[in-house]
Amino acid sequence: MTRALNTAWTSMLAVALAACGGGGDAGGMPAAAPVAAPAPGAQALQAEIDQLFPFTPNQPLEMTYACGRSNSQLTYYFVFHADLTFRVYIELDNYQQVTFDGTYTHAGGAIHMQALNNPVLPLDETTTRIVPHLGLVGEFQTPAMACGAVGHGYNDPAVESFKSYDCPLINIGAASDEDNSFEFTHSANPFGVVVRGGTFRQRDVNVVGTTNPNVWRGYGIFRRVGNTFYADYGSQFPDYNLLKGTFANGDQQVSVEQLEPGKGPCNRR
Repeated sequence: MTRALNTAWTSMLAVALAACGGGGDAGGMPAAAPVAAPAPGAQALQAEIDQLFPFTPNQPLEMTYACGRSNSQLTYYFVFHADLTFRVYIELDNYQQVTFDGTYTHAGGAIHMQALNNPVLPLDETTTRIVPHLGLVGEFQTPAMACGAVGHGYNDPAVESFKSYDCPLINIGAASDEDNSFEFTHSANPFGVVVRGGTFRQRDVNVVGTTNPNVWRGYGIFRRVGNTFYADYGSQFPDYNLLKGTFANGDQQVSVEQLEPGKGPCNRR
């Protein structure tokens, strides 16, 4: 089920690039992103998340982002480290893989990135907008680039390992039903880089009389406190983009509060 991070996030980021600009460290989604109507309970869950993970601006980053750039169809993976360095991974149209390093600062409500001495993307850019998710820098924009977080290093490393789950059918009706699956701490990129703090959700809605299901896929980030996790998928799903759930039985199962947990847990596979 693992796929490269170049579908849902980058399509949304391309929309955001059309209206980059304005703002510093602030809450909420970018005005240019296609934001779905708030799901039931989303406001209360967001308030719970904000209390549990308050956002502190101007901090060093331990984050991984999938980025889109204007006039480019490529996906750029930025991996920021707390020592104020970052590494960029790019797979070119001919499948050649390229990496380069740079340095950054995060001060005054803006991130400034420099990586001038490389032949691929001489970079000297400052963010025009920063959007928190789960108390972290979840999205940022520069005049030429929009990035969404797909991983981070703020969970307990002792419980960070690849996990994949399939969930029981929910929303079962006369004409349709819904199947969900999840991954945590995946390596869904062409470079095999393990994305700690990253999560993937696939939502299939099966409709009677159609051959193929309606499929939504999205990457986001999750934070874990004990056996409780919170996941944020930005605005990639039409139902729920904020999820709260529980790992159980030594992480062999998860239950998700928003996805009819009474139908049974999602089982590890």
